[in-house]
Amino acid sequence: MAREQLGICAEPNLHGMVLLINALDGHQAAIRLQLARLPALIQRLSDQFSESNLSAVVAVGVGYWDTLYVNQRPKDLQPWLPLSVDDIDMPALPFDLFLQIRADRYDVLHLAAQQCFQLLSQHVELAEQIHAFRYMDGRDLTGFIDRPDAPKGRKKRDIALISENNDAIFAGGSYLHFQRYRLDMARWQQLTQQQQEAIMGCRKIDGQRLAMAQLDENSHEMKATGSTIDGQSIPLLFQNMPYGQLKVQGMLNLGFSTEAKAYLRWLKSRMGQSGQQNYDLLLDFTQADSGAAFFAPSVSFMEQQAGLE
Repeated sequence: MAREQLGICAEPNLHGMVLLINALDGHQAAIRLQLARLPALIQRLSDQFSESNLSAVVAVGVGYWDTLYVNQRPKDLQPWLPLSVDDIDMPALPFDLFLQIRADRYDVLHLAAQQCFQLLSQHVELAEQIHAFRYMDGRDLTGFIDRPDAPKGRKKRDIALISENNDAIFAGGSYLHFQRYRLDMARWQQLTQQQQEAIMGCRKIDGQRLAMAQLDENSHEMKATGSTIDGQSIPLLFQNMPYGQLKVQGMLNLGFSTEAKAYLRWLKSRMGQSGQQNYDLLLDFTQADSGAAFFAPSVSFMEQQAGLE
């Protein structure tokens, strides 16, 4: 049975770090080997600092996959292309590798990031390092609870991890989409709580959906946090975390799924249709500045491809 990366379905943490990485030409064999060693490194640190609840996920960019793993491609893997509807833009900034590390101790998080990158440093270039954090018991920077209806327990695995029956080679893997959104905090804070709740479609205190009589069909609750589009379920496991400094802040969106097109369906629902004012109202206050598609293979797959099995 394939061994999945434990960070995909891990519980939320206090601290997170995302490393966006590009590979050096001709270093594929070394990168395959070091990626296969990363889960064992994280497991050793997790055992050493058990109270930190350390976990990690490494994923390979769509554009780099065929270079790294020749002739072994997830069947539905597809590139992230820029999307635009009227004045709403969702840019694409592809990267070769993605590494997310999370922990409840920032010192352990920093130590893990150091050691993970040390494995790769001779073969890659670090494009960006983003520190994320848990905010006010699971809220985003708008002050609202992020995804109060998020799946739990076994449901996480069913949504995020490919099964042996669906794809024996890539079982335990997951399609991953990453976006970073900037929040216009100054404009958001000028709104009253009632105005904010109308945009979000839920109460600020407890995250409960507003009554139907008060609920705008284009609210964030209806366009983004609902799990259906055209009456169909969208299998997405989110691992969102706020990020930022005083001048630039917002949300890191990570969506894991058994289906390559799930995140795109979710995103198109938020953006609405051209010429119609039916987009997610929260997009008036947030702007995506990056987006990329990856695949997070199982530990078993990475070890096999590196010759460690």
